[in-house]
Amino acid sequence: MKLVVAIDGEQCAKTALAYILKQNYASDTQIHLVHVIVPGFADSPVEGIPDVVAEEKNEEASVLAHIQRMLKESLNIDATTDIVTGETAEVIAQACKHLNADEALVPSHARHGFSRLWFGSMADEIVDAAPCTVVVLKMPQEQTLNQR
Repeated sequence: MKLVVAIDGEQCAKTALAYILKQNYASDTQIHLVHVIVPGFADSPVEGIPDVVAEEKNEEASVLAHIQRMLKESLNIDATTDIVTGETAEVIAQACKHLNADEALVPSHARHGFSRLWFGSMADEIVDAAPCTVVVLKMPQEQTLNQR
């Protein structure tokens, strides 16, 4: 089994890890954890302004390393990690193609109403772009309320 797991912060990572542990994947499962940094206004550091991209990379590297350790300790799986800049759905689809993944796991923020109209559904975009099965993981309600 080959999995690509989209990780966007600590809450998404917790949701994905809980799912993977519950599924009890075999130790020969190949898991690739991916965080995508969407290009934007903060791409180039400006003197006197915090480097938000560098901060995001550091925070996400820590989250990915933690999930990587937990997978090794719990299921004896040697997961790989990557932090990539690009459009999220395209990056996840490319990772799936590169790994020849059987599945992609995508924790969802479960946005509704205006928030969904404004931000769209990244999970929907990944489902459309990925060449494999995409499992959308609904994050627990108390987590999604804090992120609206």
